[in-house]
Amino acid sequence: MSGTPVRLFCLPYLGASAGVYRPWGRLLQPHVTVTPLELPGHGSRRGEEPSRHMEPLLRALMPTVARLCDRPFALYGHGFGAVLAYEIAARLEWDHELVAERLYVSGCPAPHLPARGEPLGHLPDEEFLLRARRHPAVHPDVLGEANLARLQLPLLRAGFTLAETYEEGLDTTVHAPLTAMAGREDPTVRGADLNGWRGYTRGSFRVRRFPGGHFHWQRDDRLLLGQFADDLARRNAASHRFPMAERTF
Repeated sequence: MSGTPVRLFCLPYLGASAGVYRPWGRLLQPHVTVTPLELPGHGSRRGEEPSRHMEPLLRALMPTVARLCDRPFALYGHGFGAVLAYEIAARLEWDHELVAERLYVSGCPAPHLPARGEPLGHLPDEEFLLRARRHPAVHPDVLGEANLARLQLPLLRAGFTLAETYEEGLDTTVHAPLTAMAGREDPTVRGADLNGWRGYTRGSFRVRRFPGGHFHWQRDDRLLLGQFADDLARRNAASHRFPMAERTF
């Protein structure tokens, strides 16, 4: 096995800063380097305008991601972060000839499946906040108390708009092996929702269910982090580049 640690890019869920993944860095050392990807308007990028559409967001993220692919890498995203992880993986393959060791999509139905529930992004402020607080994909810490919720309103509204305006079918598949995962009691994801991700990869595919709900790892992260360690610390040391002639999309 190569001594170079695999870089694990982590994409956050609706309204969250990528800083929620920083504790994983210590726990996954020395074989996995956790690299949270902060979105515009969040955390350390709070002064920037949050993205409401996919293409501008990818233009903001891809230069940094491509520069950091200096070693074998994997991608993990939770909630709508799973869709971002998939889109980044696809662009790394197409534009840079870089294939992830594994793509992890968590707590998110396959993108081509019909959306369940009514869109929220267009609602008036009061109704939006009321319904966002009840939404199972919004962590309680994102909104917090009433004053904090007001500050988070533009950020969370942009996140919902981003998710609700995203359109993707099965036109682009990746070569990276793909693991679709969710909590067993996650109300946002059914078994068929995870199995739908099978069509998004030409590599191996598997489904993993963990104890708990939508944010299952916050109860006990040992199973999830153990999955990363098993996959990435024991990875095959083969190159993560592939010849242009072998690319088929």
